Amino acid sequence: MIYYIYHSGFVLELEKSILIFDFYRIPTDKKNEEESFISKFIKRTDKKVYVFSSHSHSDHFNKEILKWLNLNENIKYILSDDIKIHKHKNFYFTKEGDSFELDNLKISTFGSTDLGSSFYVNVEDKNIFHSGDLHLWHWEDDTPEEEKTMYDAYMSELEKIKKLARIDIAFVPVDPRLGVNTLEGVELFYKVLKPKLIVPMHFSDDYSQMKNFIEAFKNIKDVEVIEIDESMKKILE
Repeated sequence: MIYYIYHSGFVLELEKSILIFDFYRIPTDKKNEEESFISKFIKRTDKKVYVFSSHSHSDHFNKEILKWLNLNENIKYILSDDIKIHKHKNFYFTKEGDSFELDNLKISTFGSTDLGSSFYVNVEDKNIFHSGDLHLWHWEDDTPEEEKTMYDAYMSELEKIKKLARIDIAFVPVDPRLGVNTLEGVELFYKVLKPKLIVPMHFSDDYSQMKNFIEAFKNIKDVEVIEIDESMKKILE
């Protein structure tokens, strides 16, 4: 099951594991659901809980998540090494190019076109990719030189990721602030990597590009895309 929390934050609940990516807050209008979120996922003892943070930007990481250890001492954190916090036996700091195993997870970290890393995780026969801030950040007022630099950097990372097994679930930015270029990055991501499922992210409360996102992929048979219209919601069974 996949739950959308907010912005780039998601929970994947598998048979034996719970993976939480880039949580930074519960939306203000859903604060009354925070305790149920804590109980449903963080306090679980029947499954192993892993918390990923791709980088230190405040919309991807909130140090309050470290307090979850007080609720479940067995939680393990996989954190980009630009996140400067104290050391702990449950913290695993990563950088671009790392590859390691943690319990039943196989984790590879790739670069970003902004800050930190992106995560490729194999767990329970699923290949999961969370982009963090790896994206084609092509702004409407970019110069041709800026556009080319960004394109080359993005393509370089996609080609590295392509060497691994096909992605089952990909979390990819669909950021409306990019204007006419909003879908450019996710379309290129699909063209190169052919994930089986694409989940949009990095749009805060702005769902204005969701219909366009769904429309862009409606005639492509080998990929499923998810439309998101509300935070704190199960989006895939």
